[in-house]
Amino acid sequence: MKTALHDEFAQYRRPDTALWTPGPHALTPAVERTIRSYRAICSHRSNDFKSLYTQAAALLREAFHAPEACTPLIFGHTGSYDWEMVAVNTPPDFRAVGLDMGAFSARWAEVFVRHGRAVDVLRVPWGHGIESEGWHTALRRGYDVALLTHNETATGVMLPVDDLCRDARRQSPEMLIAIDGVSIAGAVKVDIGSMRPDYYLWSLQKDFAIPAVGSVMIVSDRALEAAGNVAKRGYVLDLIEWHVRAADAQTPVTVSDLMLRCLVARLEEMLDEGEARFRRHRDLARMQRDWAAKHGLGLLAQPEFYSPTVTTILMPDAIPATEFVHAAKTMLNVQIAPGYGPMRNTAIRIAAMGSTSESEMERFLAGLSLVFSNWTADRRGSRRGGGVTSTRP
Repeated sequence: MKTALHDEFAQYRRPDTALWTPGPHALTPAVERTIRSYRAICSHRSNDFKSLYTQAAALLREAFHAPEACTPLIFGHTGSYDWEMVAVNTPPDFRAVGLDMGAFSARWAEVFVRHGRAVDVLRVPWGHGIESEGWHTALRRGYDVALLTHNETATGVMLPVDDLCRDARRQSPEMLIAIDGVSIAGAVKVDIGSMRPDYYLWSLQKDFAIPAVGSVMIVSDRALEAAGNVAKRGYVLDLIEWHVRAADAQTPVTVSDLMLRCLVARLEEMLDEGEARFRRHRDLARMQRDWAAKHGLGLLAQPEFYSPTVTTILMPDAIPATEFVHAAKTMLNVQIAPGYGPMRNTAIRIAAMGSTSESEMERFLAGLSLVFSNWTADRRGSRRGGGVTSTRP
């Protein structure tokens, strides 16, 4: 690579790797400080653990505006377990409506199917969301539980869950509403008291940027009442068992005190930033979309469903997405993600999560433009021999 281009890349390359995938995300300052200073000084049955759990639960109530009729439960497992918990803790004869608007929404419906449940699935093309007409039609069928995905990680589509919940409460007030907020919780305002879902669940590795395995589910009294009508709930996935233990700031199985410390630190960090963090996430995602438009690239998500945390950008035929992602890591020291599943080599995904700043994103996108403009793939469509010609700037 020519010296001038070498120097140009160097001004955009980060000194430390930035993990900006829509999966595990770069640590925020509060989480990093907590991990660096951590010492194992309490057992999971100690009063210190109970104090940590109580503090985390109170902060969750504050951050997510959870009323007394809802309880935050803190788990030592990933959000995928929480899908299963909803299935296990609803009566077997409940009829469910699920979504297929991407890989993860479809997988949650599949979990219910694997438990032998009756599930109807609303399907839309990837990049689309659930329109109000289709939702109203589903509500008229009289389901017992709805499985909604707040933000589809595979496509960068955000649903207007506030509106969907409001419509459901009006048209089908007895139906339980379960919402997967895995890749958006913390990045947008979620008012549980206003929205009134019965289950709102998420993992802690995305916008919460916590590497220690954990997840949260805020459950309503109605959800616990439904669980009480299920004879076989097991143990680890039994919501009632977790709820009873939580009343004493305890858990049925071991939950890491490190995860709780990180959760407390991250929630305090979020609350200190206040609603400015919501604007920051929207601005980061807008910058990513503007970058795509500048280079004549399309977006997978339809405009009315743009996500503030995941942007899926369609790549030209001449640029294999996996190679472009590799070049961004090599040249800029930023890890982004290829498209998911069948779109792995035709799209890239950039997250807008954690504590990433607008100035950091601006610098990265400028460097990404340099990668894009210096691509040497055969513009006639060949997928061989492409890429930036140097392995390091």
